[in-house]
Amino acid sequence: MNGFELIRGQTNNLLIEINGYINCLHLTPCPYTRNMLLTLLRQKISFLSFLNNLQYSLGVRQPDILPQQTFTVEQLSKYDGKNGQPAYIAVNGLVYDVTNSAAWAAATHFGLSAGRDLTREFLNCHQEQQQILNSLPVIGRLVQ
Repeated sequence: MNGFELIRGQTNNLLIEINGYINCLHLTPCPYTRNMLLTLLRQKISFLSFLNNLQYSLGVRQPDILPQQTFTVEQLSKYDGKNGQPAYIAVNGLVYDVTNSAAWAAATHFGLSAGRDLTREFLNCHQEQQQILNSLPVIGRLVQ
């Protein structure tokens, strides 16, 4: 189980607890019990906020180790997902394996083909979405 799955499980459990506290809040006439429930709700929401920030930070972290394999543009073009080859793309100098990515079925993504440096295209469509790249395996660096 990876970090994202753990956070998702914790988040789901928190939402169930929060919903239960809200239900109790609606049914409880006692002001002391209502205050206690509101305090518990604030604590749970605070923890939910923490988990949300943690999940975001996991999604935007950079690769821990720079990959050792290097690719020229010509070498990268051979990894186009055709004839049994894996599908690789390059963005911002890093080469990513998109072979098993559902968004890259048949080694294409909205008219773009694997085996190319797609930095400009990625920045045009997904400028603030580094988490997309973080979900892909980094397998090398693009060299000029």
